[in-house]
Amino acid sequence: MKDPKFLKDFNEKNYIFRIGEVSKMTGVSPRQLRYWEQKGYIHSVRNEKMASRVFNHENFVMVRLIKHFLDEGCPLGAAIEKAQQRFQAVKDTHRIIMEMHHGFVEHDGITMMDMGYFDANQKQRLYSYLDDNGKLIYKVEKVNEKTAN
Repeated sequence: MKDPKFLKDFNEKNYIFRIGEVSKMTGVSPRQLRYWEQKGYIHSVRNEKMASRVFNHENFVMVRLIKHFLDEGCPLGAAIEKAQQRFQAVKDTHRIIMEMHHGFVEHDGITMMDMGYFDANQKQRLYSYLDDNGKLIYKVEKVNEKTAN
């Protein structure tokens, strides 16, 4: 089964938000966003086409994380540090998932994610899917030598 086209076309760099939109979606005032930008905690983009400042997806997520830690009672410096650590963990997790995603396959009427080879000898592949209750199920299958590669 081929991956849906939308998965291949997804690019988070296409998601940009004006300062007012970021403010509305996060509950952080435009004034505070400008202050965080001035301090270098977040970064906006401006070009000839866009007179107003816009924030990309990465900076939107950073604003959400900073706000989360501020709401938990952290001072701004600690909130920034925790947000940066959490964001790096999210980026690393995303990269791992993208590296192990080898498309979707159909087995016994179940659509599963092919997660790649399970062993160093490349004799088994690891698959995963969600069962009817939403529980993550893993399945290891031997590689059929006729269909390998």
